[in-house]
This record gives sequence, structure tokens and C-alpha cells, in this order.
Amino acid sequence: MQNKIKVFLDSGTHSKGRGVGFYAENLAKALENKSAILLTDINPDIIHYPFFDLFFHTLPWKKEKSTIVTIHDVTPLVMAGRYPKGIIGSINLARQWLALQSVSAIITDSENSKKDIEKYLRVSPEKIFVTPLAVDSLYSQEVAEKKLNTVKKKFHLPDKFILTVAGGPNPNKNLPTLAEVTDRLNIPLVIVGKGMLQEIKEPVHPELIDMVRLRVYKHLILPGYVKNDELNALYHLAALYVQPSFYEGFGLPLLEAMTSGCLVASSNTSSLPEIYHDNAITFNPHKLISMEKAIKKALSLSPKAKLTQIDEAKKKASTFSWAKTAKETQDIYNQVIQRTQT
Repeated sequence: MQNKIKVFLDSGTHSKGRGVGFYAENLAKALENKSAILLTDINPDIIHYPFFDLFFHTLPWKKEKSTIVTIHDVTPLVMAGRYPKGIIGSINLARQWLALQSVSAIITDSENSKKDIEKYLRVSPEKIFVTPLAVDSLYSQEVAEKKLNTVKKKFHLPDKFILTVAGGPNPNKNLPTLAEVTDRLNIPLVIVGKGMLQEIKEPVHPELIDMVRLRVYKHLILPGYVKNDELNALYHLAALYVQPSFYEGFGLPLLEAMTSGCLVASSNTSSLPEIYHDNAITFNPHKLISMEKAIKKALSLSPKAKLTQIDEAKKKASTFSWAKTAKETQDIYNQVIQRTQT
């Protein structure tokens, strides 16, 4: 009988909520269903860090076991002009880069992120493996009319609105452009994310400038953080979900919206084309008129054309699953173990 691969999935302090914590928790659940994997912190064969911070020392230099790290994206390096590193950040980036040199493998969420990790962190492509993410199965479930009404009242939502999920006003999210377009189209914009409610102090940090730019708009609805079941209801209530980003390492909210059956329109940059279907409504996020045309097109679809869009999106979304992510991750573990035995 083949021995199980013992893996310590070391989430550290990054194990709660959406984003990195969502990835670590769902990957752990999926890996627990793999008969050849044993998740343990006792004498593991592999230590897998599901988080890598470019500007904080999160990856140890000394590695007593085969080490794998997941790098979801390198957005601050791709958009360096909007994410100033500073002296301390630059030093920590150098330290993290040095620690990265001795890992056995790097996992990332998309082919686009793989290319950027290779380019900006100067890592051999043979060391980088792509395992796309998936969404919570909750988003494939229908929502009762009572729940829809409750969520609509709770967040004071109008009958027709556009939805986006941003977490916070990060520069890569391109929220001011979406706010400008929806204002011109006279349709309310709901931006979900805890970070959208943060207090902005003077002097404004460069990464928060977009929050200041959003203050001039009166049509925005900012519910803050919402629970998954409420977010699923929002996807069902929205006339359209828009992913306006300049850059994404993956784009989970877009996949959530597609899974839920919400009509979507997406930026055509970075990793996003790896998520949406071939006939999706897309736009150039750097051109306001391109975004405006795409949104107008989506909102003016005939019932038949809208249903076709939603069906194609659901079909594409169904190709992503945590079972698939776990299988591909297990394959990487096997390769790492085989290397150590040769």
C-alpha cells in the first residue's frame, strides 16, 4: 500500500474570511477527501504555505522540509506606480525573494499569474504550477423569494442596480471608472466589501486614493462586508455584475456571479479571460467608453439573449471545482515527493 503524503497546510494568521483564508479553508476541506493525502503538522513530508506576502516576511528562509508556497498574484509589482513599496517594503521584498529561491514549487491561480511571477520574481516556469480556484457550492443554489426581499430591505436596494465585489478600493479594482459609467447611465452601483467603509485619514495613502475619488458620487450603495448567503442573494437581485478590474490574479467574485446565474460583463485583461466564457460581454478597462458600451449592451439584451449569456456562463463556471483544485494540488505534491526520492 502506498504511504500517504503528509502535508502541513500552514495558514499562519491568514486563515479567515474571503481571499487567502477562503482558499486555505476550501483547499484543506477538498484535500481531506483525498485518500493519498494526510493533513498534519506532525513530521510532514511537505509544508505548504497558502499565502505569500510580497512586502512582509511570511516565508521562512530555512526549510527543513520540502516547501510549497501559493502566490495568488503579484498585483503590486504589475501596477508598481499605484503601489509604492517604500524602503522597508523594498527590503522585505528582497527578503521574500531570497526565501522563495529554495522552495520546491510555487502554486498560482492562473496562467496569467504564472507569467507575471516568472517575469517579476524571476522564477523558472518549470517551478510554477497553475491550479485554478473554485467557489463555494452555495452560489449554485437558488434563493427563496423571502430571502431576496429580506436582503433587499436590509441593504436598502432599489429594484434595478449594478453590482461589483471589490473588498476595498484597491487601485487594481478600477472602481472610479465604473462609478463614472454607472452615474452617466443613471443606475445605482452596489460595491460590496468591508474595505469600502474604512475611514480615510489625511494624508491619503496612495493605495486609497480611489476611495477619495468615489466620494463625489451619490448613486453608490456600500453595504460593507456581507455574508455568503446574502451575497448570493445580491447576485440574484442585481441586473448585472460588472468586473471592472485593471488586473486580477484570478477573480473569484466574477466566478461566483457566473455560478449564481447573474448576468456578467467583465474587463478583458489579466486572468479574467481564463474565467469567463467565449461569448461573454467584455470591455477594455482603460477606456471608459468601452465599459459604457458593454454595460449598455448587457442591460439591453433580449430575454432570450440574456438567458443564453447566463447559460453559457454557468456552463463555463461548472468547469471549476475544489475537487479539481485538490486533484491538481495533489499531483504537484506527488511531483515534489518524487524529486526528493531521486
